[in-house]
Amino acid sequence: MTSKRQQDSALLGAFFAARGQQLSRPELARTARIAPRDLDSRLAPYIQAGYPIEFHPQGGIGLREPPDVWCAEEIVGRCLAPKNPCVKAWDPMLLAETSSTNDVAREQGRKGARSGFLVAASHQTAGRGRLGRGWESPPDRGLYVSILLRPDLALTEAGKLTILGSVATVDAVEAVSGLRPQIKWPNDLTARGRKLAGLLIETEPKGNRVAFAVIGIGLNVRQEAADFSPDVRTRATSLYLATGQMHRRADLLVALLDALDRRLSRPFDEAREAWSASSLTLGQRVTLTTVRGRKHGQAVGLDESGALLLRNRSGEVEAITAGDMQAC
Repeated sequence: MTSKRQQDSALLGAFFAARGQQLSRPELARTARIAPRDLDSRLAPYIQAGYPIEFHPQGGIGLREPPDVWCAEEIVGRCLAPKNPCVKAWDPMLLAETSSTNDVAREQGRKGARSGFLVAASHQTAGRGRLGRGWESPPDRGLYVSILLRPDLALTEAGKLTILGSVATVDAVEAVSGLRPQIKWPNDLTARGRKLAGLLIETEPKGNRVAFAVIGIGLNVRQEAADFSPDVRTRATSLYLATGQMHRRADLLVALLDALDRRLSRPFDEAREAWSASSLTLGQRVTLTTVRGRKHGQAVGLDESGALLLRNRSGEVEAITAGDMQAC
């Protein structure tokens, strides 16, 4: 049986696929598997939410370019069917506000949420990055999303998720805005030398395997300079500041999910090559602060698990899985 959410998702998916064009009532009814007489009542909540759906005198219905509104039905209706076997379908939860999307996703993971569940919020009151650092999340300005996956990975391979998530975010930003960010190891995306996005990957172990993982992404989308605190204003940027254009968060989220599924479905070597092509780190002499102390050397690549390969002055190469990096 087709659920109401599936029907509404099919409706919005059809509108976005034919954005700016008129669709006939019989066509829309067939697509959503509902009676034509029910179309007006089913579309009314989305019109009220801000979707510019227009009813034309000749009987057609169309969608004009929408503002920065979103709903779960739009995300589901626009995303391609996942190809990766660990994701049967995307299951979005969109919140007006939460403390941290990663915390919500981890809680749902522990309750048994399936792979493909995701939570995005318009505002985080306690957004966080690596090592407990804060992530500024002003309302309606950024894409703050956490994606739950249940990959078939050993804990020693969990670093792959940072690489896959970083490359997928780069792909999504380029697809929507034309800007291709650069990647700074381990988890930052930059544009014109300033921080554009950050990733926080958290895993739940089951023995020596990954029971589930949460890929948390904070992407600055619509911020103006005044939206950043004085502490980060000189170091941060947004898609708006970098391109001069305001982009819809829903467009970026759809592009991100499609890109992540594509990267998960392909050999990891392809993501590793794409990461290297976008990397700010490779070839640089760096200092890494790790749990085992400071490491100095040249970043020369990634190993098969996603760890950074560092060549020291004596020519020895060491794999580093985590740490803070500074250029020498």
